[in-house]
Amino acid sequence: MDVFAYFDCNATTPVEPEVAEVVQRYLCKEYGNAGSASHAYGWTARCAVDKARRQVAEVIACEANDVVFTSGATESNNLAILGMVSYAAESHKRHIVTTTIEHKAVLEPVRRLAAKHGFEITWISPDARGCIRASDVLEAIRPDTVLISVMQVNNETGAIQPVDEIADGLQDKSAYFHVDAAQGFGKCLEPLRNRRIDLISVSGHKLFAPKGIGAMIARTCDGRRAPLTPLMYGAARS
Repeated sequence: MDVFAYFDCNATTPVEPEVAEVVQRYLCKEYGNAGSASHAYGWTARCAVDKARRQVAEVIACEANDVVFTSGATESNNLAILGMVSYAAESHKRHIVTTTIEHKAVLEPVRRLAAKHGFEITWISPDARGCIRASDVLEAIRPDTVLISVMQVNNETGAIQPVDEIADGLQDKSAYFHVDAAQGFGKCLEPLRNRRIDLISVSGHKLFAPKGIGAMIARTCDGRRAPLTPLMYGAARS
């Protein structure tokens, strides 16, 4: 039998035994539908979901209601970007600032907005170390900029991007700031606690949770929250 060591936990991680135990319990024993409000099975499941939401919120000091569970960072990224279309049309803001080194779950939705909805995209390139300069991002912002999207940690190089410095520079700007934190959530937390970061994408399988679970954090700050339009309708809120 071949013996090998797995060194690519940036790609995915095993599920922690403690996590697997909780998941198994809610798959097999306490398997109620959290959207069912008329019986104890549903109430128990709803309590578990609410507890999980509070736990995620505590990690980056946001409100529990700011956390919406998704299938992972890909869905969260798409929601953060495609979900801005209606607001962009109403506000006549169709400019996005992002980088050339984003994950394809950001690159492809951004390109779709350019091709299908007439958005103008400013692409920021990294320096020789693979890092984006915060000044380049901030200088690219225009009055019609609706969204800035910069990943926290690059999934291929591991380069940490200055999302906190960008957030600090946005204090007097109206554009919303999205951070794909799939590689940083649970590892590099302090920058994500910056309240000027409006949207944060999280993927569970990057930090010892099961595949197929993630979160979109849409932070409420001073009564302000990114005006996202849902991509799906008809489901109970997760």
